Amino acid sequence: MKKITIITPPEYELQILEALGKTGVTQFKPITSSEFEALRGTGKQQVDWNALYSKVHTRFTDLEKLGDLKVEYSKPATEELTKFTLDPNTVVNKMTEELDNLMAELKEKQEDKFRVGNKLVEELQAKIAQRTKASEETKKAYDEEQRKLSTEMEAVQVRLESVQALEPEELKKCFAVGVVKKEIASQIEEYLKRYPDVFLKTVEYSKEECFIFVFSSEERRKWVEALFLVFDVRDIFDILDPNDILLVLDSAKRQDAIKKYSEELKKLEDEQADKSFEDKSNKLDEELKKEIEDLKAEYDRKIKENEDRHAAEHGALKKEQSEILSKVAYYDQLLANYASNRIQVLRSNVISVLQGYTPESRVPELRAAIESVEKELGERFFIQIEDPGHDEKNVPTPPMYFKPSFLQPLWTLTTLRGWPSSFEINPGYITILIFCFQFGLMFGDIGQGLIFLLIGIFLSRKFKRGMMSKLGTLFVPMGISAIIFGFLYDSIFLLEGLLYHNHTILSVMIPAPIYATFTIPLPNPITNTTGLMKLVFMIAAIEVIIGLIFGAINQIRQGNPVGALGEHGLGMILYIVGLYLSAMYFIQIGMNFMAVLSHWTFYMMLGGMALSFLEPVIHSIQHGHGIGMESIGEGVGGLLMTFVEGLANLFSFLRIAAFALAHASLAVAAEALTEALGITGIGLIIMNVIALSFEFVSSSVQSLRLLYYEFMGKFFTGGGEPFKPFMVRRNE
Repeated sequence: MKKITIITPPEYELQILEALGKTGVTQFKPITSSEFEALRGTGKQQVDWNALYSKVHTRFTDLEKLGDLKVEYSKPATEELTKFTLDPNTVVNKMTEELDNLMAELKEKQEDKFRVGNKLVEELQAKIAQRTKASEETKKAYDEEQRKLSTEMEAVQVRLESVQALEPEELKKCFAVGVVKKEIASQIEEYLKRYPDVFLKTVEYSKEECFIFVFSSEERRKWVEALFLVFDVRDIFDILDPNDILLVLDSAKRQDAIKKYSEELKKLEDEQADKSFEDKSNKLDEELKKEIEDLKAEYDRKIKENEDRHAAEHGALKKEQSEILSKVAYYDQLLANYASNRIQVLRSNVISVLQGYTPESRVPELRAAIESVEKELGERFFIQIEDPGHDEKNVPTPPMYFKPSFLQPLWTLTTLRGWPSSFEINPGYITILIFCFQFGLMFGDIGQGLIFLLIGIFLSRKFKRGMMSKLGTLFVPMGISAIIFGFLYDSIFLLEGLLYHNHTILSVMIPAPIYATFTIPLPNPITNTTGLMKLVFMIAAIEVIIGLIFGAINQIRQGNPVGALGEHGLGMILYIVGLYLSAMYFIQIGMNFMAVLSHWTFYMMLGGMALSFLEPVIHSIQHGHGIGMESIGEGVGGLLMTFVEGLANLFSFLRIAAFALAHASLAVAAEALTEALGITGIGLIIMNVIALSFEFVSSSVQSLRLLYYEFMGKFFTGGGEPFKPFMVRRNE
């Protein structure tokens, strides 16, 4: 990272910020340089950016919603930006006043639109109600006329049917006649059957009623009349007037009456047919429906004209105010950046100072952005690009961009341990290499490695984001590492010795000179456990030493070269090298402990511990504190940490051999399980399932632990901050 310092007159500050924000190459920081401390006095502007942003943004957002505006910001003229920089409060106050006026005008136009629209709707509803009421009154008159005509027809029909039903002779002979409902006539008949000298006859004249004639002697008259009274038998004169009765008694006149009533009924039926009340009513409904549709179409057109008029006025107002709105959009975005504290500007009435950090690879972009502003304004600005000081904290670090880009999700493997500091070696590629190398040592199998390789390819292609994408990408190098060590271990799905140990496949497929190169594989975990442990012990020493070398480099980068001498550098390196060589010599001479104590490798260990003791003492002397009990105590602590931590680190790596042995032991367990169950291949299937699940997880976790603690713990603090560049929207 490079530290940048830009000094500019306040009136040009915004142009510089916009240019840097468009390129996205700079993360701003608070001004900490002592030479600018004097600017923190009375000359500094006192601006409440949050308050200014709230005033503008609230109104601008409400205006966008009210007017349905989509405003693209445009950059104001340099003179306007200068005025804003020198006196932002006045500019914002004037801006908010203009926004309030525009808001009031928009509200007035919208209210007018709704007022006219509501009036048109009310007029439409009133006219529809008026037309509907008139139609209902007309239909009501039709119904009344139809009712009267039907009543008249019914009366004529009754008279006609009555005259037709009454026979003159029967009417003359009977001493009682009346009109009764059909269901009651049957009951009356039951009563009259009790008297043999009483006869009854019924003649239907309508669907519900009939004439009832009673024939008997005169002495039964009172009893019959009482019976008619009980059963509510109506008198015949309720149906026919006396003239009709007289006509019935005269046969000739009866036929004339029948003819007269038939003609009268026919005339009424023809009149009803001519008036066709139902057709008139349906036609009236159709006319009403058409009138309502015509009214709706008319008022839809009027409402549309009102909306079009409002839209035209709105468009004209928007066009008229587009310049101020685009500038307000620009200031809204600018004030949002200021209010969010993403821009730490030390500003006075004379100059503005901006400081920040830029990745070294993007310095040319930064210079080009500043030069474009200088060319536009015809001014020159002071810009200083330097390395951050060793005493500067919170220097951001950009993320690592992997090549090939397929590996980019594996950046998470580093960030899970922490974000690298600016002075630290970025271990992005190293974490992938070490993790997968250690996993392959523990999980060496060609077939199982191939499965995880294929799963990784599938997941990484299907998922482009999220945890599945990261796991899929990680499975690919893990699977490749497992396949490579599977070849060296000669293991395929827990089947040992198929390739070259037992001379079964490769001896036939590969020529002898080339095949001879395969006869020196890694020590087999089952047959040569001691050799495997020696190999792992050597790998452990190499990994720890590499981590310590990185740690020493980081100490020097941080401005603490003395720190590279102790437990985080040369002291621990000498101790680890001496410890490893002493252990190998101890095994070589038949485990003679006393002989090791006099060997030069043991003195190397002592030298490393001595350096770890001396490092804090030298550091104390360097800073003028002399040699005191505090420095001596720290030295003793460093010596003990070197002794204990070095031993723990190296022996912790032996878990690689343990898990490699456990993986190979599954092959032995598979054979034993098959023999016990008596089913061919069942043990191999079960053990492969266990290896692909539980053992895979265990090996992954142990490899991760060795990576994070035993290896990265030697040089990686992970206390850095991600690089978050200042960005503004581009003006499309």
